[in-house]
Amino acid sequence: MTRPRLDAKIIAEPGETAELWQSLPETHVFGPAQTSDWFSLWQSNVNRDCLLACLYAGETAVFVLPLEINQIGPCRIAAYPGGPHANCNFPGVSPAHQITSDDLKRLFDALHRVRADIDLISLERQLPTLDGYENPLLQLPSRENANISLAITLDRNFQTVLERHNAKRKWKKYRNTVRKFEEAGGYRIVTATTSGETDAMLENYLTNKAVKFAKSGIRNTFEPQTIQSFFKELFARHAGKVNPLFQLKALEVAGQYRSVLGKSWAKSQTFIDFIGITEDALNNASPGEFLFFEDIRDSCQTSLSVYSFGVGDEPYKRSWCDLETAVYDTQISLTGRGKAYAGYLVTRGKLVRGIKKNERLWTAVKKMRSRLLGRN
Repeated sequence: MTRPRLDAKIIAEPGETAELWQSLPETHVFGPAQTSDWFSLWQSNVNRDCLLACLYAGETAVFVLPLEINQIGPCRIAAYPGGPHANCNFPGVSPAHQITSDDLKRLFDALHRVRADIDLISLERQLPTLDGYENPLLQLPSRENANISLAITLDRNFQTVLERHNAKRKWKKYRNTVRKFEEAGGYRIVTATTSGETDAMLENYLTNKAVKFAKSGIRNTFEPQTIQSFFKELFARHAGKVNPLFQLKALEVAGQYRSVLGKSWAKSQTFIDFIGITEDALNNASPGEFLFFEDIRDSCQTSLSVYSFGVGDEPYKRSWCDLETAVYDTQISLTGRGKAYAGYLVTRGKLVRGIKKNERLWTAVKKMRSRLLGRN
Protein backbone atom coordinates (compact mmCIF):
# COMPACT_ATOMS: atom_id res chain seq x y z
CA MET A 1 0.00 0.00 0.00
CA THR A 2 1.34 3.46 -0.92
CA ARG A 3 2.00 5.65 2.10
CA PRO A 4 -0.02 8.91 1.96
CA ARG A 5 2.11 11.98 1.33
CA LEU A 6 2.46 14.32 4.31
CA ASP A 7 1.83 18.00 3.56
CA ALA A 8 4.27 20.66 4.79
CA LYS A 9 2.88 23.85 6.34
CA ILE A 10 4.63 26.81 7.98
CA ILE A 11 2.46 28.57 10.55
CA ALA A 12 3.54 31.90 12.01
CA GLU A 13 0.43 33.98 12.74
CA PRO A 14 -0.31 33.79 16.52
CA GLY A 15 -4.00 33.05 16.04
CA GLU A 16 -3.23 30.16 13.70
CA THR A 17 -0.53 28.73 15.96
CA ALA A 18 -2.98 28.81 18.88
CA GLU A 19 -5.55 26.91 16.81
CA LEU A 20 -2.96 24.30 15.90
CA TRP A 21 -1.97 23.68 19.52
CA GLN A 22 -5.62 23.27 20.49
CA SER A 23 -6.24 20.78 17.67
CA LEU A 24 -3.48 18.34 18.60
CA PRO A 25 -4.48 14.99 20.14
CA GLU A 26 -3.24 14.28 23.68
CA THR A 27 -1.33 11.28 22.32
CA HIS A 28 1.31 13.52 20.72
CA VAL A 29 4.75 13.36 22.32
CA PHE A 30 6.63 16.61 23.06
CA GLY A 31 9.68 17.75 24.95
CA PRO A 32 8.56 20.14 27.74
CA ALA A 33 10.22 23.11 26.00
CA GLN A 34 8.37 22.31 22.78
CA THR A 35 4.86 22.59 24.24
CA SER A 36 2.16 25.19 23.66
CA ASP A 37 2.72 27.28 26.81
CA TRP A 38 6.49 27.41 26.40
CA PHE A 39 6.15 28.44 22.74
CA SER A 40 3.45 31.08 23.21
CA LEU A 41 4.99 32.67 26.31
CA TRP A 42 8.44 32.76 24.75
CA GLN A 43 6.94 34.44 21.70
CA SER A 44 5.02 37.03 23.74
CA ASN A 45 7.84 37.81 26.19
CA VAL A 46 11.16 37.21 24.44
CA ASN A 47 11.06 36.80 20.66
CA ARG A 48 8.05 37.56 18.49
CA ASP A 49 9.70 35.96 15.47
CA CYS A 50 8.58 32.39 16.15
CA LEU A 51 6.86 29.85 13.92
CA LEU A 52 5.73 26.24 13.69
CA ALA A 53 7.05 24.01 10.89
CA CYS A 54 4.53 21.19 10.55
CA LEU A 55 3.79 18.04 8.59
CA TYR A 56 0.11 17.16 8.16
CA ALA A 57 -1.72 13.92 7.48
CA GLY A 58 -5.03 15.26 6.25
CA GLU A 59 -6.25 17.78 8.82
CA THR A 60 -3.97 16.62 11.65
CA ALA A 61 -0.46 17.89 12.31
CA VAL A 62 1.63 14.75 12.89
CA PHE A 63 4.99 16.53 13.25
CA VAL A 64 5.38 19.93 14.93
CA LEU A 65 8.72 21.73 15.10
CA PRO A 66 8.63 25.02 17.08
CA LEU A 67 11.28 27.52 15.98
CA GLU A 68 12.46 30.99 16.91
CA ILE A 69 14.57 33.06 14.54
CA ASN A 70 17.57 35.12 15.69
CA GLN A 71 20.29 37.10 13.97
CA ILE A 72 23.71 35.75 15.00
CA GLY A 73 26.53 37.65 13.35
CA PRO A 74 25.89 37.60 9.59
CA CYS A 75 23.48 34.64 9.79
CA ARG A 76 19.80 34.29 10.56
CA ILE A 77 19.37 31.13 12.61
CA ALA A 78 16.20 29.15 13.40
CA ALA A 79 16.37 27.14 16.63
CA TYR A 80 14.20 25.71 19.38
CA PRO A 81 12.58 28.60 21.32
CA GLY A 82 14.36 29.10 24.62
CA GLY A 83 18.03 29.13 23.69
CA PRO A 84 20.14 27.56 26.48
CA HIS A 85 17.04 27.28 28.69
CA ALA A 86 15.56 24.65 26.36
CA ASN A 87 17.31 21.33 26.91
CA CYS A 88 16.43 17.69 26.39
CA ASN A 89 14.57 18.87 23.30
CA PHE A 90 12.17 16.71 21.31
CA PRO A 91 9.82 17.86 18.51
CA GLY A 92 6.12 17.11 18.61
CA VAL A 93 5.36 13.75 17.00
CA SER A 94 2.30 11.57 16.50
CA PRO A 95 2.97 8.00 17.66
CA ALA A 96 0.69 6.75 14.88
CA HIS A 97 2.70 8.20 11.99
CA GLN A 98 6.17 7.59 10.61
CA ILE A 99 8.19 10.66 9.61
CA THR A 100 10.85 9.98 6.96
CA SER A 101 13.92 11.96 5.96
CA ASP A 102 12.15 12.79 2.68
CA ASP A 103 9.26 14.28 4.68
CA LEU A 104 11.70 16.43 6.63
CA LYS A 105 13.47 17.58 3.47
CA ARG A 106 10.13 18.63 2.02
CA LEU A 107 9.33 20.50 5.24
CA PHE A 108 12.61 22.43 5.24
CA ASP A 109 12.23 23.22 1.54
CA ALA A 110 8.83 24.72 2.41
CA LEU A 111 10.39 26.75 5.23
CA HIS A 112 13.02 28.11 2.83
CA ARG A 113 10.32 29.18 0.37
CA VAL A 114 8.36 31.00 3.07
CA ARG A 115 11.38 32.42 4.94
CA ALA A 116 14.23 32.82 2.45
CA ASP A 117 16.02 35.01 5.02
CA ILE A 118 16.76 32.01 7.27
CA ASP A 119 20.27 30.66 6.63
CA LEU A 120 20.44 27.73 9.04
CA ILE A 121 18.23 25.57 11.25
CA SER A 122 20.26 24.66 14.32
CA LEU A 123 18.60 22.15 16.65
CA GLU A 124 20.66 21.46 19.76
CA ARG A 125 20.53 19.22 22.86
CA GLN A 126 17.99 16.79 21.39
CA LEU A 127 16.96 13.55 23.01
CA PRO A 128 17.21 10.47 20.74
CA THR A 129 14.01 9.05 22.26
CA LEU A 130 11.20 10.25 24.52
CA ASP A 131 8.43 8.19 26.10
CA GLY A 132 9.51 5.25 23.97
CA TYR A 133 9.42 7.08 20.62
CA GLU A 134 12.36 7.93 18.36
CA ASN A 135 13.27 11.48 17.36
CA PRO A 136 12.66 11.69 13.57
CA LEU A 137 15.15 14.55 13.22
CA LEU A 138 18.06 12.25 14.01
CA GLN A 139 17.57 10.57 10.64
CA LEU A 140 19.36 13.66 9.35
CA PRO A 141 23.15 14.09 9.76
CA SER A 142 23.63 14.83 13.47
CA ARG A 143 26.44 14.82 16.02
CA GLU A 144 26.75 14.33 19.76
CA ASN A 145 26.47 17.47 21.85
CA ALA A 146 29.41 18.27 24.13
CA ASN A 147 27.14 17.57 27.11
CA ILE A 148 25.20 14.49 28.15
CA SER A 149 21.95 13.90 30.01
CA LEU A 150 22.03 12.04 33.33
CA ALA A 151 18.96 10.40 34.83
CA ILE A 152 17.60 7.92 37.37
CA THR A 153 15.48 4.82 36.80
CA LEU A 154 12.81 5.25 39.49
CA ASP A 155 11.36 1.69 39.74
CA ARG A 156 8.69 3.13 42.09
CA ASN A 157 10.97 2.17 44.96
CA PHE A 158 13.11 4.80 46.69
CA GLN A 159 15.22 2.28 48.55
CA THR A 160 16.17 0.61 45.26
CA VAL A 161 17.25 3.98 43.91
CA LEU A 162 19.29 4.69 47.04
CA GLU A 163 21.06 1.34 47.04
CA ARG A 164 22.62 1.98 43.64
CA HIS A 165 24.92 4.61 45.17
CA ASN A 166 25.95 4.55 48.85
CA ALA A 167 22.55 4.26 50.51
CA LYS A 168 23.99 4.26 54.06
CA ARG A 169 25.99 7.41 53.39
CA LYS A 170 22.96 9.18 51.91
CA TRP A 171 20.71 8.27 54.85
CA LYS A 172 23.37 9.36 57.35
CA LYS A 173 23.84 12.69 55.60
CA TYR A 174 20.05 13.12 55.38
CA ARG A 175 19.59 12.59 59.12
CA ASN A 176 22.44 14.98 59.94
CA THR A 177 20.90 17.61 57.67
CA VAL A 178 17.47 17.20 59.26
CA ARG A 179 19.06 17.80 62.65
CA LYS A 180 20.78 20.98 61.45
CA PHE A 181 17.59 22.32 59.93
CA GLU A 182 15.57 21.57 63.05
CA GLU A 183 18.17 23.31 65.19
CA ALA A 184 18.01 26.30 62.84
CA GLY A 185 14.26 26.67 63.32
CA GLY A 186 12.59 23.83 61.41
CA TYR A 187 12.08 23.09 57.75
CA ARG A 188 9.45 22.16 55.17
CA ILE A 189 9.29 21.35 51.46
CA VAL A 190 6.95 23.75 49.65
CA THR A 191 5.38 23.24 46.22
CA ALA A 192 4.23 26.50 44.63
CA THR A 193 0.47 26.48 44.09
CA THR A 194 -0.15 30.21 43.52
CA SER A 195 1.41 32.88 41.31
CA GLY A 196 2.57 34.66 44.46
CA GLU A 197 4.55 31.61 45.50
CA THR A 198 6.04 31.07 42.03
CA ASP A 199 7.12 34.74 41.90
CA ALA A 200 8.73 34.55 45.35
CA MET A 201 10.58 31.32 44.58
CA LEU A 202 11.82 32.62 41.25
CA GLU A 203 13.00 35.89 42.78
CA ASN A 204 15.01 33.88 45.30
CA TYR A 205 16.45 31.63 42.60
CA LEU A 206 17.31 34.49 40.22
CA THR A 207 19.02 36.53 42.94
CA ASN A 208 21.17 33.65 44.14
CA LYS A 209 21.96 32.42 40.65
CA ALA A 210 23.19 35.88 39.60
CA VAL A 211 25.67 35.83 42.48
CA LYS A 212 26.91 32.34 41.61
CA PHE A 213 27.27 33.11 37.90
CA ALA A 214 29.26 36.26 38.66
CA LYS A 215 31.65 34.39 40.96
CA SER A 216 32.16 31.63 38.39
CA GLY A 217 32.65 33.96 35.45
CA ILE A 218 29.62 32.49 33.64
CA ARG A 219 27.26 34.60 31.54
CA ASN A 220 23.94 34.93 33.35
CA THR A 221 21.36 33.73 30.82
CA PHE A 222 18.56 34.62 33.26
CA GLU A 223 19.57 38.29 33.47
CA PRO A 224 17.32 39.83 30.77
CA GLN A 225 14.00 40.99 32.17
CA THR A 226 12.24 39.37 29.23
CA ILE A 227 13.60 35.96 30.27
CA GLN A 228 12.56 36.52 33.88
CA SER A 229 9.05 37.55 32.80
CA PHE A 230 8.81 34.44 30.64
CA PHE A 231 9.62 32.09 33.51
CA LYS A 232 7.34 33.93 35.95
CA GLU A 233 4.39 33.60 33.59
CA LEU A 234 5.24 30.00 32.69
CA PHE A 235 5.37 28.72 36.27
CA ALA A 236 2.44 30.87 37.39
CA ARG A 237 0.27 29.43 34.61
CA HIS A 238 0.85 25.89 35.93
CA ALA A 239 0.76 26.66 39.67
CA GLY A 240 -1.89 24.61 41.43
CA LYS A 241 -2.70 22.37 38.45
CA VAL A 242 -3.34 18.69 39.18
CA ASN A 243 -0.93 17.64 36.43
CA PRO A 244 1.38 20.61 35.82
CA LEU A 245 3.91 20.61 33.00
CA PHE A 246 6.10 23.07 34.91
CA GLN A 247 6.52 23.31 38.68
CA LEU A 248 8.57 25.05 41.36
CA LYS A 249 9.51 23.49 44.70
CA ALA A 250 11.53 24.96 47.53
CA LEU A 251 13.21 23.97 50.76
CA GLU A 252 12.23 26.44 53.46
CA VAL A 253 14.23 26.61 56.70
CA ALA A 254 13.20 28.94 59.53
CA GLY A 255 10.70 30.61 57.20
CA GLN A 256 13.23 31.38 54.43
CA TYR A 257 13.86 29.70 51.09
CA ARG A 258 17.25 27.95 51.12
CA SER A 259 16.95 26.05 47.83
CA VAL A 260 14.62 26.35 44.81
CA LEU A 261 14.02 23.69 42.15
CA GLY A 262 12.41 24.15 38.72
CA LYS A 263 10.91 21.06 37.06
CA SER A 264 9.08 20.03 33.89
CA TRP A 265 7.34 16.87 32.67
CA ALA A 266 6.89 14.64 29.67
CA LYS A 267 4.48 11.69 29.91
CA SER A 268 6.83 9.18 31.54
CA GLN A 269 9.56 11.31 33.07
CA THR A 270 10.33 14.51 34.90
CA PHE A 271 13.19 16.88 34.11
CA ILE A 272 15.15 19.16 36.43
CA ASP A 273 15.49 22.47 34.61
CA PHE A 274 17.40 24.32 37.33
CA ILE A 275 18.25 24.44 41.02
CA GLY A 276 19.69 27.22 43.14
CA ILE A 277 20.73 27.62 46.78
CA THR A 278 20.93 30.59 49.11
CA GLU A 279 24.49 31.51 50.06
CA ASP A 280 24.34 31.69 53.85
CA ALA A 281 25.40 29.90 57.04
CA LEU A 282 23.32 26.82 56.17
CA ASN A 283 25.32 26.06 53.02
CA ASN A 284 27.31 23.40 54.87
CA ALA A 285 24.05 21.48 55.31
CA SER A 286 23.78 21.08 51.51
CA PRO A 287 20.21 22.38 51.06
CA GLY A 288 20.25 21.60 47.33
CA GLU A 289 21.16 17.95 47.87
CA PHE A 290 18.50 17.72 50.57
CA LEU A 291 15.81 19.07 48.24
CA PHE A 292 16.85 16.57 45.57
CA PHE A 293 16.64 13.73 48.11
CA GLU A 294 13.06 14.65 49.00
CA ASP A 295 12.00 15.29 45.41
CA ILE A 296 13.42 11.99 44.17
CA ARG A 297 11.69 10.19 47.03
CA ASP A 298 8.37 11.87 46.11
CA SER A 299 8.86 10.96 42.43
CA CYS A 300 9.29 7.28 43.34
CA GLN A 301 5.71 7.31 44.60
CA THR A 302 4.34 8.28 41.17
CA SER A 303 3.95 6.46 37.85
CA LEU A 304 7.04 8.19 36.44
CA SER A 305 9.71 5.85 35.11
CA VAL A 306 12.62 8.30 34.81
CA TYR A 307 13.91 11.26 36.84
CA SER A 308 16.17 13.30 34.57
CA PHE A 309 18.69 15.88 35.75
CA GLY A 310 18.71 17.30 32.25
CA VAL A 311 21.76 18.24 30.23
CA GLY A 312 25.09 18.64 32.02
CA ASP A 313 27.50 16.51 34.02
CA GLU A 314 28.00 17.30 37.71
CA PRO A 315 29.16 15.22 40.71
CA TYR A 316 25.82 15.55 42.52
CA LYS A 317 24.07 14.07 39.48
CA ARG A 318 26.55 11.20 39.25
CA SER A 319 25.87 10.38 42.91
CA TRP A 320 22.31 9.34 41.95
CA CYS A 321 22.25 8.38 38.27
CA ASP A 322 22.21 5.02 36.52
CA LEU A 323 21.25 6.34 33.07
CA GLU A 324 23.55 8.27 30.76
CA THR A 325 22.13 9.52 27.46
CA ALA A 326 23.89 11.32 24.63
CA VAL A 327 22.01 14.33 23.25
CA TYR A 328 22.40 15.44 19.66
CA ASP A 329 22.74 18.54 17.52
CA THR A 330 21.30 18.72 14.01
CA GLN A 331 22.07 21.52 11.55
CA ILE A 332 20.14 21.98 8.30
CA SER A 333 21.74 24.54 5.98
CA LEU A 334 19.32 26.53 3.81
CA THR A 335 21.88 28.89 2.22
CA GLY A 336 25.61 28.95 1.46
CA ARG A 337 26.12 31.29 4.40
CA GLY A 338 24.26 28.85 6.63
CA LYS A 339 26.47 25.99 5.42
CA ALA A 340 29.60 27.94 6.36
CA TYR A 341 28.22 28.74 9.81
CA ALA A 342 27.22 25.09 10.33
CA GLY A 343 30.84 24.13 9.63
CA TYR A 344 31.95 26.53 12.34
CA LEU A 345 29.46 25.00 14.79
CA VAL A 346 30.73 21.48 14.04
CA THR A 347 34.35 22.51 14.65
CA ARG A 348 33.46 24.37 17.83
CA GLY A 349 31.38 21.44 19.09
CA LYS A 350 34.26 19.00 18.60
CA LEU A 351 36.60 21.32 20.51
CA VAL A 352 34.23 21.78 23.44
CA ARG A 353 33.42 18.06 23.57
CA GLY A 354 37.12 17.23 23.66
CA ILE A 355 37.74 19.67 26.51
CA LYS A 356 34.82 18.39 28.58
CA LYS A 357 35.84 14.76 28.16
CA ASN A 358 39.29 15.57 29.58
CA GLU A 359 38.59 15.96 33.29
CA ARG A 360 41.87 17.70 34.13
CA LEU A 361 41.62 20.12 31.23
CA TRP A 362 37.93 20.92 31.93
CA THR A 363 38.72 21.60 35.59
CA ALA A 364 41.56 23.94 34.56
CA VAL A 365 39.30 25.79 32.11
CA LYS A 366 36.64 26.35 34.79
CA LYS A 367 39.24 27.66 37.25
CA MET A 368 40.70 30.02 34.64
CA ARG A 369 37.23 31.27 33.70
CA SER A 370 36.45 32.00 37.33
CA ARG A 371 39.71 33.90 37.85
CA LEU A 372 39.47 35.94 34.69
CA LEU A 373 35.76 36.69 34.65
CA GLY A 374 34.52 36.05 38.17
CA ARG A 375 34.40 38.43 41.08
CA ASN A 376 36.61 36.88 43.77
